[in-house]
Amino acid sequence: MLCHIALALLWLGLTAGAAPATAADTVAVVLSERGGVYAEFLDALNAGMAQSPGRRVVRLTGVAAAGEKIDEAELGDASLVLAVGAGAARALARMEGTPPVLSVLVPRLTFERIAAESGRRARPGSFSALYLDQPLSRQLNLLRFALPGRKRVAALLGPESAALAPRLRSAVSRAGFELQMEQVAEEGDIVPALNRLLPATDVLLALPDGLVFNRNTARPVLLTTYRHQRPVVGFSQAYVTAGALAAVFSTPAQMGRQTAEFLRGLPAGRVTLGAPLYPSYFSVAVNRNVARSLGLDLPDEGVLREALEKAGEGE
Repeated sequence: MLCHIALALLWLGLTAGAAPATAADTVAVVLSERGGVYAEFLDALNAGMAQSPGRRVVRLTGVAAAGEKIDEAELGDASLVLAVGAGAARALARMEGTPPVLSVLVPRLTFERIAAESGRRARPGSFSALYLDQPLSRQLNLLRFALPGRKRVAALLGPESAALAPRLRSAVSRAGFELQMEQVAEEGDIVPALNRLLPATDVLLALPDGLVFNRNTARPVLLTTYRHQRPVVGFSQAYVTAGALAAVFSTPAQMGRQTAEFLRGLPAGRVTLGAPLYPSYFSVAVNRNVARSLGLDLPDEGVLREALEKAGEGE
């Protein structure tokens, strides 16, 4: 759980000697935590906003404990609020009368759950997101380009990712793959489920789920897939480092860059947000040691990334 919410205001267009920024130029930014990925995101956001002539980002900090209601006065005359991380998104979703809220560094399923629980889904244009996770089509294209000929895909879903099942079936079918899928309710179910899935499939597609893929389960999951000589296509650099074959993911810096581009493109005045967007910028990682141990020869990361860019986003 995120333990603190750090509140920061970004004032755009505020330069020494210039007129004060108007409401049209003000974005309030609420962080879920200090430091770490949030600092990396803010650094990239500030760098991106500095590219816009006549606009300057100034960060004014305040602190509120996780779960506490944010004082609306802290948001000032902002025309948009940027919620960075799930903790900030939850806090802002519960507030009434705020400016439109754009959530970033939040996976799609988490955002949809927050929107549904808060009732924000009923107010289109006021609560949207730049998702952290990749579209399923991009993950399946990575599988296609990295492992041509492997058509039988295994997926293991937990309580968080169970809602993904219908979209996963549809995306796999459109991509021309075959899907074998199981859902688990507790960590003890994971290895038995993998032992049932892997003999009849070619690759495990790992999807974000706090129960199935975490620090405690990474070792048994990866050892089980290796025992079956099945590669894992994951969703993060950390999982590739731990032993997955490959992954496509967006870094906090890449998300900061995309968010800055989004903000620079906003019209003056209070904004109406459109539908949520997937990341435009992403990276590919390959674990060469794992590839060699499985007798696989994968293209370079750059080649795979270019292929994914040419393939487009999709669902």
